[in-house]
Amino acid sequence: MHRERLLWLILLLLAATLRLADLGAAPLTSAEAVGALAAYRAAHGGGIPPEAREIPPLLFHAHVLLFALFHGSDGLARMVSALCGVGLTLTPLLLRRYLGPWGAAGSGLLLALSPTLLALSRTIDGAIPAALGVMLLVGAVARYLDSWRSAWISLGGVGLALALTAGPTAWGLLLGLALALAAGLWVWREQAVWIWPMIRPALGRALTAFALGLFAFGTGLGLHPAGLAATGEQFVRWLFPEAGHTLNFVLQVLSEPLILLTGVAGAALALSRRHGMGLLWLFWAAVGIVEALLIPAPASPVLWLVPLAGLGGLAVEELARALQKSARGAPGWVYGALSLVLWIHSGLVLARYSRYAQPADLFLLGISLALQVLLILLFSIALAVPEGDEPPEEATRRALLFVLYRSGLVVGIVLLAVTFAAGWRVARVCPGEPTCAPGAVPAPVARDLRWLVAEAERILTQTPARGEEGCRLRLVDSNPAVVWALRDLRSRFCPTESLSENRPTQAKSPVGTSHSEPNAFASGERPALIVAPAGIPVPEGYYGTPFTLRRAWTLPRTSYEWTRWWLYRTPLSPLPPAEQVVLWVREDLKLGQNQ
Repeated sequence: MHRERLLWLILLLLAATLRLADLGAAPLTSAEAVGALAAYRAAHGGGIPPEAREIPPLLFHAHVLLFALFHGSDGLARMVSALCGVGLTLTPLLLRRYLGPWGAAGSGLLLALSPTLLALSRTIDGAIPAALGVMLLVGAVARYLDSWRSAWISLGGVGLALALTAGPTAWGLLLGLALALAAGLWVWREQAVWIWPMIRPALGRALTAFALGLFAFGTGLGLHPAGLAATGEQFVRWLFPEAGHTLNFVLQVLSEPLILLTGVAGAALALSRRHGMGLLWLFWAAVGIVEALLIPAPASPVLWLVPLAGLGGLAVEELARALQKSARGAPGWVYGALSLVLWIHSGLVLARYSRYAQPADLFLLGISLALQVLLILLFSIALAVPEGDEPPEEATRRALLFVLYRSGLVVGIVLLAVTFAAGWRVARVCPGEPTCAPGAVPAPVARDLRWLVAEAERILTQTPARGEEGCRLRLVDSNPAVVWALRDLRSRFCPTESLSENRPTQAKSPVGTSHSEPNAFASGERPALIVAPAGIPVPEGYYGTPFTLRRAWTLPRTSYEWTRWWLYRTPLSPLPPAEQVVLWVREDLKLGQNQ
């Protein structure tokens, strides 16, 4: 028991480290910045902006509270999703009786290391809080049916309220769960007739907990009643989501080899043994995959990764029990060492192929895989010696299972290392790059934006204000990510207006074209800095420096490019800018900039 608690403590520290460390490494994306700006304005006396209705109430109210207490930063804006991601990895504890001690820990590990779930946990998105709420609902109902303690059903009501106020993804998860439950009740309809009389007395308490949770999360403890309307609108947003690219599903599948392998193994066990909870996970995952294929939204991986992690827990529990029951000795260690050496060799060959694209490396990889199969056969034959009166067929079966279970253990260790490396790159190495978590983080903002902010702060700090200047920094047709990044300079902002909406006068463009100048400039107002997208002209008397806002990336086209992306999430050469923003500086400030 102490060993199991230590295991969960290590799992908690691992999940927290991956999700909370350097949470603000990448600037907020445009979609993230919209919600963060709305909460930031509401927290600092700007009132509740109209766009607050488009933001999940849970995130909006939590961010308003955090920004009011701790001002605001990129990492703080993502704190709610990150903490919910840590909580999500602990929810299999509620299902320990159904998954087993090793299965629950394995399911938690799969949720903790999943690169896609990790990427979503490190963004402002309601998918992970919604998954946490739904898992709390599932775990609470399961624990209530075990103990008949009404406190668990109250937790389920709060979990449902948490999910519905977290965003539209909750409706997709609840649809899969409801269909899975309906299928299970139909299959076991004769045994399930006793469940309703047991649950009915607790429904009142569950509804009370749900109503209190809805009041707390949906209205911000009554301070924002319009949040209830926003909660209802999440259903509409689920019906008509912002669609993604179908290829994103392929990329997400390739990013999750460990959870897919264990999920398939768990599905086979659930079908062969008619495991009730396993069949529930299986049907839930199938519905989630169909939803993700029909509507490939950025958060759709949550719909099938969460139930697949439950199926993976069944496979981990079966593997742990089989290894504990089988005989221990030198053959298992020898096989494991040889197999691991071959897998390491295969990894090194793949790494070289991803760099040099030599066909000979693929031939070597095929030889390594063939040797893995040969190793299984040789050890199965060597260990298939009957013991006592054991029939030869049973001895052969025992030896084959012995080797296959250890083969599964070695493959699991290898995929565990690969998945951890992929998650580490998502969290610490390549945030802000389009190759890092494609699909899960659409249109990431490059870290170059931080240089623009630092340069603008330096110029404004070193250049004294002139008495006739009404403002010092003008944002033109600005992306929300740029507005958020420059929010600490808001006291120096000029009124936001487009340079193309005013009376004509000569202006200088980055490409030498003529454009119109706004009335403010025509009347003599010339701010020290102008921040505008590349290609938008500005008045005479400014020089500009472009900064990359987003980088361009096309999907890999060759096998070695796919291999490199799968191993490193990086391309062979630096990615070109796809979108740039220009910092324009008034020419008379050149002297102040060089000082």
